[in-house]
Amino acid sequence: MKTAKNLLIPLVVMILLAIGVVVFFAIDRTSSTHETSTNSSVDLLYVNPVDVASVEVLHKEGGVNVKVDKNSTNSGSYVYAYSGSDKGPDDYSQSAMEGFLNSLTSFVGCTHIADKANLAEYGLDDPSFKVTINKKDGTSSSILIGNLSPDKSCCYICISGSSSVYYITSTKYDYASKVSNDFIDSSVMNLDVSELDTVRFVRKADAVDLTASCIYDEQTGEAAFKFTKPFTIESSPYFDRLIEKLCRLEAEEYEDADQANITKYGLSDPVYSIVLTMKSGKTYTINLSSAVKGYHYGRINGEGKIFKVSSDKLETIDSPVLVLISSYVFYDTCDNVLSIECSGKGRKFVMKLDVAKNDSISDNDSTVELDGRNAKVFNSQGRSYAAMLFESIFCINIAGVEELSPFSSNAVPDTTITVFNRNHSSVVYDFYKRNDVTYYVYCNGVYTKFYVFGRELYNDGGENTYEYGIWSAYDLLTKAITNSINGTYDIPKKSE
Repeated sequence: MKTAKNLLIPLVVMILLAIGVVVFFAIDRTSSTHETSTNSSVDLLYVNPVDVASVEVLHKEGGVNVKVDKNSTNSGSYVYAYSGSDKGPDDYSQSAMEGFLNSLTSFVGCTHIADKANLAEYGLDDPSFKVTINKKDGTSSSILIGNLSPDKSCCYICISGSSSVYYITSTKYDYASKVSNDFIDSSVMNLDVSELDTVRFVRKADAVDLTASCIYDEQTGEAAFKFTKPFTIESSPYFDRLIEKLCRLEAEEYEDADQANITKYGLSDPVYSIVLTMKSGKTYTINLSSAVKGYHYGRINGEGKIFKVSSDKLETIDSPVLVLISSYVFYDTCDNVLSIECSGKGRKFVMKLDVAKNDSISDNDSTVELDGRNAKVFNSQGRSYAAMLFESIFCINIAGVEELSPFSSNAVPDTTITVFNRNHSSVVYDFYKRNDVTYYVYCNGVYTKFYVFGRELYNDGGENTYEYGIWSAYDLLTKAITNSINGTYDIPKKSE
């Protein structure tokens, strides 16, 4: 009897387990449409790129049908063409279309969520996008893309006609959401700077209107510009880089050029207009908006889509005129100068140079004279006083621009500088007092539209030989020549 009782307990346990299994399957049968995620990775769909003829995406919003076709060339490479319902006259990027096809023909590494799911819970009953992959053999496969996950990192997908739901990285959602504007070639402009003839830069905000000729150096492959209107002067590296960037302008995005967008971005009356005229005579006008949330919007020749470019790429477009032009009123290198005459207020000096090509004043073979005296005098650190005087003449900084000068033709200049180059041609610069601290600058009797600070003519730099004005530099060099010992002279330190 004891043995029978002992066997009875295991029997009861077995019966209870059997009942539990029956109940489990009964409950599972009634709840099979709920999530049963195992977090397993599934390769839901993959089509070999060799077999793909086209990919098209039907958008729920707007009913746009985006389509990219893929064709083989005789050389075995691929060429992509855009044939969506929103196709325009634009050039479409091969790399952008290739990326689109490669992404939307591969749905591998998906995570399984549920079988027999309620598709409405995932936005798959009326999907945001229907991706159809058409193969060369005439067959096709379709994937539905529904909602993004709450954290936007993934999106929900399923095979068309199936109720099994998966999720995959939201990159697929991003690619599926592309429209024709996203495939337009990002290269807005791709002009050869060596073929550029002139540039006109107009900025509405401060009435800037500059015209410059392009000077291309075949040896260095670099372009510089010389302004011809409203003044004549060399450009700065900032202007050079700005024009080079505009010649190779790339868009980040495009928008339709409907009247609403043209008005929205002010392109009917643009803040910037840059006209690039090529040596062939062809012109390109780049119209740009002011910066809107870190971007400029623009069009070329008033045609085509509106492109969007980061304002960081055109950071100097708002620079003051003095930043866009050369810092100096005039400039030349010592190996190109034969002599300099400077006069004013009853004083005069003549500086004569004989410097070989690409050499400096300080080189042993160079000769420099000041009023007939040997001017090759140095301080103990090797600084040339003759170089100091030369720099004070050819590195006169521009203080500002002023359109009109009130001086008459019979006015007497404060200082006159005449520069003779090695071809024995000369240029005369006159400095007329504008006020107590500035001077107007004339070149060969014509107003340059520039003025300079008086310190460029008269500043005494003390021990700093890089801060001297012309007349103070002349006085210092004269003193150095007179008081030098074996060609060396040091500026006496001021007593405290």
